[in-house]
Amino acid sequence: MSIVRFELKKILRQKKLLVLIAITLFITAGLYIQNVKEPSEFQERALEKIEPYIEESENLYQILNNMKRTIGLDEKQEKQLEHVNLMATALFHWKSAIYNEEWEAIPEIEQDFLANMHLFESYENSFLSLRDTEREITMQRNEWMLTHNLAYEDEDFPTSPALFLKESATVLFGVVGIGLVILLFGNIVATEKEHQTWLTVRTQPIAKWRLIAGKYLSVCLMAILFIVIGISASLLISIIHSGHPVLFEYPAVVTLGDTVSILSTGHYIIRAVLLFVLAIIFTLSLTFFIGSLARNSFTLYMLTGFVLLIGTFATFTYDILNAAWNPFRLLLFYQFLEKVPEPSDWWTLLFILGWSILLLVGAIIMPERTSALFQVSENKSPFANGRIKLRLPSVLRVGLFEWRKMKRNPLFTSVATVLMLLLIVDYIFITHQTGLKEKEYLQDKQEVVEDLNVNLVYRLEQSIASFEKDKKKAEEKGDETLIAYYNDPKSLEIKEELLERFQNEVAMHVEAIDHYQQKDWPSFYEYQLAQNEDWRDRKVVSDYFSPFTYTVSIAEKKWLLERNLHPVLSGDFVPTIFDDYGDKELEKYIHDKHKKVENSGLFSLYLNFTDKYYIIPGIVLLFLVGMGFAGERGKRPTLQLLLTQPVRKRDLFLGKVFTNSIIGIIGCAALFGLLALIGTLVNRFGDWAYPVLHYDRKWIDDPLSIFKEESSITDGFHFMPLGNYLLETMGLLLLVLWFSIVLSIFLSQFIRSKAGVIGAVAVIGVIGYVGSHKLFGNFLHLSPFTYFDVARITNGEIAVLAENYQITGMTGSLVLLVSTVGLIGIGWLIASRRDRTTMA
Repeated sequence: MSIVRFELKKILRQKKLLVLIAITLFITAGLYIQNVKEPSEFQERALEKIEPYIEESENLYQILNNMKRTIGLDEKQEKQLEHVNLMATALFHWKSAIYNEEWEAIPEIEQDFLANMHLFESYENSFLSLRDTEREITMQRNEWMLTHNLAYEDEDFPTSPALFLKESATVLFGVVGIGLVILLFGNIVATEKEHQTWLTVRTQPIAKWRLIAGKYLSVCLMAILFIVIGISASLLISIIHSGHPVLFEYPAVVTLGDTVSILSTGHYIIRAVLLFVLAIIFTLSLTFFIGSLARNSFTLYMLTGFVLLIGTFATFTYDILNAAWNPFRLLLFYQFLEKVPEPSDWWTLLFILGWSILLLVGAIIMPERTSALFQVSENKSPFANGRIKLRLPSVLRVGLFEWRKMKRNPLFTSVATVLMLLLIVDYIFITHQTGLKEKEYLQDKQEVVEDLNVNLVYRLEQSIASFEKDKKKAEEKGDETLIAYYNDPKSLEIKEELLERFQNEVAMHVEAIDHYQQKDWPSFYEYQLAQNEDWRDRKVVSDYFSPFTYTVSIAEKKWLLERNLHPVLSGDFVPTIFDDYGDKELEKYIHDKHKKVENSGLFSLYLNFTDKYYIIPGIVLLFLVGMGFAGERGKRPTLQLLLTQPVRKRDLFLGKVFTNSIIGIIGCAALFGLLALIGTLVNRFGDWAYPVLHYDRKWIDDPLSIFKEESSITDGFHFMPLGNYLLETMGLLLLVLWFSIVLSIFLSQFIRSKAGVIGAVAVIGVIGYVGSHKLFGNFLHLSPFTYFDVARITNGEIAVLAENYQITGMTGSLVLLVSTVGLIGIGWLIASRRDRTTMA
């Protein structure tokens, strides 16, 4: 315990606990502020939920009522009409309760609706708006809420204590929490080696296993403290602001296939905490094991992150690895939290503990290394054979000195290795997705063919074949309505026309699959174009797609057809920002279904921009080139030695900015160039002219616009060639990276620690981006942080959403350039002032 107390005192003196508390409060408060801003839409979301029920019940009522007036109803249909009427009445009361904010009354009204729906279906009819798993979930939730006397609450943006704690727990006690604990405390052994105090500690009469165990337990205590802080902050913020009581009985739904179960919110939160504790135990053991091989924090972080990334990706991709023995399975938190508890979960617990103990024992028995990973020879030959270029200006001499330091920096090789590994994993992931998307698309088309054949073509063939037989049966029964129907020549003609239509549709889908497999791209695009135009010409807008989306999809197929380009799957449509899904899960499903993926050179780059993969190598590069003066401080403050030399601090500042900016920009450009080269060698370079949607102006959703000319829609967008889009986006990304490097070096003049510099840059970036969008209004285009989301700047999406059409790639380049030069100027002035102070 004395070792644990000693380690805890060191953590307190390093102020890491304060950083942990500050970050936790920042995340929690940010989540709650976001939820507080959305309650005005609570009524709209509640109404959207029941809108399909209202529409279908009204349609059923009209159909049955018309039948009653014309041909009459039998006994079952009379009962159906009665219960449909009661369903409509319950929905009317439900809608009224939402308008009047009578949330306590909704569960009983919902029960009345569900009971009448069940009775309606018992008379051989069906209610399609609520089916299968969704129905089971709705019924079980309603029963739970009535049993526990609960009111209807906003689960999308909760403000009540228990529900908000549930939301914050899924964020804090997941990947975010693991990353935070590892970043702050996971390098507890590597730091000792980095500062060369580990050997001093080992000279003490303390067994190595006690040292490792003490450090391990101290970090585990910090993780437990993080859990306490997260729970306390979530509850206190919500209680103080909303004043609602803490009700842990609110239902949480978990599923496993078709099985649905209800847990209390308290039970759900306990599961989240337990999963987080298990994940922390395993991740810390892995970190300590890798720490026995690494000699510096950066290498430790990069190797740990890489192993976790590979393990989680492989588990997610290959079902055979998603087994109880695989500890990386636990890092897929969402799958566990939303899944019905199983007996096999105990095996997962045992294997996690077993792997953790094994890794920790490995870290203890691993022999001490005399050299670090990626470390080159200790014997360094002098640069340029010792010849010094005295005639160079002071700034250039400092820049050359910084470059030579960078080449001999152990992190240089580590960063290059990690970036290469990330690049390989990135491309493997894109390649896997490419094959998966193609397979899913063709399989979806095959399922459409089978569905048409079984449910339409076959039934119509049977109906036509038995037409005369059914006619005789009607005559024998004396049913005048059916006799008139069968004697009408158009009845059979309609069936035959429908059969021919569906047979042609089946043939069209089959031919499309053949065209794709035979690489007949024009014919394949003609098929997709016909599909898009068919949906548009039906004059029926999807529940989620807007007319804008149909027009864009058609224009895209025409562009591809005219240029005979290689298709990129999957999906026949191009979802746009004007679509209305009403549900986050549905939106994610539709976007994933129609997301286009290909592992060619150009398209691999495109996916790295649109999916924001560029953030990871950007952060890694910042660790190398963004430390600035913070890298010269610490246990071995080389900055003090530099300041004793005849060199001014402003020259040191400019030298670091000049050299590190060039290294960062060239490294980033080389990395993405290498990705394009790998994609070209493995697959192909890609089509420079492939269309990328660019938004030109905001489109107003007019329900009647689908019947009007397309000019009102086509004026709102155009297509950019993929190559042009990548050049513009890459240029903007390099400017964002340069701005971030200069910002980090600027901050390193005031912040002493490396983690503090990177943390400050991250916080400033997030606050700057969010704050710019919230506060700047018409001046949003003047903020450099607006342009951090480079992919959505280049395609005009942010400009349209913000209705500020001065937000363009060109404006962003100018703003970032001016901001970066301004930071350099301010930093130079501050350093010059310190030079004068020192001289005085």
